[in-house]
Amino acid sequence: MNIKNYIDYRAVKKLKIYEGKVVIRPLTKNDLAQTIKWLKDPEVNKFLTNDFNKLTLEQETGWLKEMNGSLIDFVFAIDDKKSKKYIGNCGIHKVNWENKTCEFGIVIGDKNYWEKKFGSDAIKAAIKFAFDKLNLLKIKLYVYEYNTRAINAYKKHGFEVKEILIKDHLYKNFYWNTLVMEIKKE
Repeated sequence: MNIKNYIDYRAVKKLKIYEGKVVIRPLTKNDLAQTIKWLKDPEVNKFLTNDFNKLTLEQETGWLKEMNGSLIDFVFAIDDKKSKKYIGNCGIHKVNWENKTCEFGIVIGDKNYWEKKFGSDAIKAAIKFAFDKLNLLKIKLYVYEYNTRAINAYKKHGFEVKEILIKDHLYKNFYWNTLVMEIKKE
């Protein structure tokens, strides 16, 4: 094995990354009750891929245990660096080590932090993590066409639309397009 490509998963899963107004840190069991409240909030959930209305703490705890043991998933809490308040989550998922690719997801659950660049800073931190710590070369994400705030933030950080899944997502009895966006390491 080439030592340059070796990744200490236990160490990487414990990293904190500071960027702008945020710090992304390992998601903990203590964060999960708040996470569930956000996931069940219709204003937050409309941007997510699943309906979490029946999600329990037991299920979310099982999910976190699975993520912490995974070699292809890295999940983080997003904190306001100044106040240390927990405001959201992000993750690098489905890492394909052979092709050096992954998928990215983010949620700013605390609506008081929307439209204040905290999500943008968290995106930048996650990109740094994927490219600099995991040595990946491409990040892909899926975003609904009505989530213009997120689309603009992704574009600001270099993501480009690579595909449009036509009428792929049902929301409020209307089918919306899903944008597939990617960024490649320079």
